[in-house]
Amino acid sequence: MANGGIIGPVNTVNQAFDKDKLTTFTSGGTFTKATCNPAASTATVIVVAGGGGSGGDAGGAGGAGGMTVTENHPLPGSSVTVSVGGGGAGGPHPGGASSQGATSTFGSASPLSTTGGGRGGYAPTRNGGPGGSGGGGMESAPGGTNAGGCGVSGQGSKGGGLSTPGNGAAGGGGGKSAVGAVGTAPSAPTNGVQGGSGLDITPFLSNVTPGYSIPNSGKYAGGGGGRPSNCSNNSNLFGGGRCGSASPNPNPGVNGTTNTGGGAGAGPGNNPGGAGGPGVVLVVEKCQVAGGKLAPGVWSMNTVFDFVKSDNWTN
Repeated sequence: MANGGIIGPVNTVNQAFDKDKLTTFTSGGTFTKATCNPAASTATVIVVAGGGGSGGDAGGAGGAGGMTVTENHPLPGSSVTVSVGGGGAGGPHPGGASSQGATSTFGSASPLSTTGGGRGGYAPTRNGGPGGSGGGGMESAPGGTNAGGCGVSGQGSKGGGLSTPGNGAAGGGGGKSAVGAVGTAPSAPTNGVQGGSGLDITPFLSNVTPGYSIPNSGKYAGGGGGRPSNCSNNSNLFGGGRCGSASPNPNPGVNGTTNTGGGAGAGPGNNPGGAGGPGVVLVVEKCQVAGGKLAPGVWSMNTVFDFVKSDNWTN
């Protein structure tokens, strides 16, 4: 009866590797896979580039940084270089020229790279710039037409243009999951000219050990808000900045949220634009974190009792 009432050998209770390992990069660095990860292992890799800046002097909103989610991506045995793109600069006052966000890359043997968000339109180049997601168009002179910039297929969406030439509006920036709203006049709906929606990555983290912390709770790559609008209501939950209000002055377009790849919100006339939010890179390795205890075959009832009592037993 030395085996606690069970006839058979006493087996060793071992750790069970059943939780995913999450590695987050908010700036450049080096990724090395878990030491217990087999040579032919894979991971889900999420890569978000920097968002675009909004144009100065009533320019368009910035587009979100390009975003990809790659499941079952092969991990090499050697270390991997990771770069995280910065946000594009907002356009100054006077002048207005904004800039595109920077590229993010997970540089394994098959590099994963995303394109920075498109800049918002500015005078005299009033169209939104292309990028991972496109920037919004700027208000136009009478008779002009200003399109939103194009997005990269699989990474983002088109920026918003203008519904009527010369209406004093600015299109919203494109996002990972939706186009930027069209600038409207004489006034936008209550919720304003919205930037395109981004993507919530938390479903890909369902098996990660609880208690992890990531930027913006996993909501990334939203476009900046356009204008005119109720600026208090056109913030993008996925990191895109809201527009700047003409009063009080100065009040530039709001920056995209840090490490979301969010585009900057459009600013009013005689103000600078906002800067895009820097990007982020996340790597989710399958079942690389100890999540409990287990043993094959027959085991001691005393051992079972101890681990069940402490809530550490895995069947």
